[in-house]
Amino acid sequence: MFFHSLSSLLIFLPTFFLIYPFLKKYSLNFSKIFLLIFSLVFYGFDVPWFVIPLIISASSDFFISRYLIDKKNKFSEYRKIILVISFCTNLSLLVIFKYHYLISSTFFRDNQLLFLSNLNNILPVGISFYTFQTLSFTIDSFRGKIKKIPRFIDYLLYICYFPQLVAGPILRFSNFFDNNSSLLLNKNLPKMNYGFYRICYGLFIKLCLADELSRLNDIAFDSDYSLLGIVDCWTMAFGFGLQIYFDFSAYSHLAVGISNLIGIDIPENFNFPYNSKSATEFWKRWHISLSSWVSDYLYMFINNNFTQSFFGAIPLLITWIIMGLWHGASWRFAMWGLMNGILVLIHRLYKSIVSKSNNKVMENIYCFITLSSIMSTWIYFRSSSWDQANNLFIKLFKFDGLYFSFRENYYLFVFLFLITSLTFGEVNEYIKIKNTSHRKILNIIFSSFALAFSIIFINRQASFIYFQF
Repeated sequence: MFFHSLSSLLIFLPTFFLIYPFLKKYSLNFSKIFLLIFSLVFYGFDVPWFVIPLIISASSDFFISRYLIDKKNKFSEYRKIILVISFCTNLSLLVIFKYHYLISSTFFRDNQLLFLSNLNNILPVGISFYTFQTLSFTIDSFRGKIKKIPRFIDYLLYICYFPQLVAGPILRFSNFFDNNSSLLLNKNLPKMNYGFYRICYGLFIKLCLADELSRLNDIAFDSDYSLLGIVDCWTMAFGFGLQIYFDFSAYSHLAVGISNLIGIDIPENFNFPYNSKSATEFWKRWHISLSSWVSDYLYMFINNNFTQSFFGAIPLLITWIIMGLWHGASWRFAMWGLMNGILVLIHRLYKSIVSKSNNKVMENIYCFITLSSIMSTWIYFRSSSWDQANNLFIKLFKFDGLYFSFRENYYLFVFLFLITSLTFGEVNEYIKIKNTSHRKILNIIFSSFALAFSIIFINRQASFIYFQF
């Protein structure tokens, strides 16, 4: 179920917020059970059996983690075997539901694993997100960072928590529990005003920006790409780059807002990434929970087991290829990941120059280079075939005249949305620095406009892009 659907906004969420606060005052245990059941119903409402792999992943990692915590003094090699069992369980679920076609089409002649032939178009929503979340809990248990196993129902609630279940942010143990493995949910008070503001912003960004760009981008990417010129291709790259940013950040706004209404302040996932001066900075501001997860668990492991020659290029690029494949079961996503890894590697080579620059003109140049290079990689993310991706990417750097193949509103919308996004990024930094006392008034004004426009566009909704991951 989508947060921005009419059934969610008018039935499910109002019902939840009428019942949950009352139960929490009456009994914390009843409120936890209700929140867990609601989360599972919300997640499995459209396809109920999606709950099965979720429960398998969560349950297996709970019992493995409990063993690792209880047997922390056990022979280390034996504990490593138990940890590997967790990896195999979760990776098996990903292979079965997400990567089987990619594997079979790459390594088998018949392009299909017979026993998985009926699963081509069935991908449990958010499986990549909750897999990373359960794995982080197991790895932290192995490393000794979690001293006490939570109650099973509390752990299930941590994994199945509906505001962030299908598209993040990817939560860590410390985001949901205190040092005694007790739920923070039981101790924190809801932030009603702040939560409402964030929900309004999320609805506006999703319905009025992301979904409108989606319709225009679909027309562009479905056109005959052999007839397109350099202006068309750059507009498509920027158009989809803005669409996926608006779409994903909108979900994060909604997740943070709803969670604050419940009483848990989950971490931010975006911080105006297109205002970055380097690829490294971009990935510290884009999908922050995923970037930090990859850095702490995946890159750290690969970095410790491969050569560090040439600025650590090999572990870096391997990590980025895996990160690309995490986003989608296609080698085009691997190419997208590799390209971003190369951009980060390039920044490693000249970061000393960038860090020393206090010249505003040079900072703007770095921002422009970073923005253009990041946007160009989205071509491989959005294209439906290798031929389309390669042709569009080559045409980004092939000047063959200034002509326009699409309606004028496409170019205008992309330009206006880009300028608006960059401007809000600068304004946000200014507000942080000044710590303005007018923030509350601005939130009331902006959220009112956001809600009004969202109501106008409510019937033109589309699903979130990251639901497919």
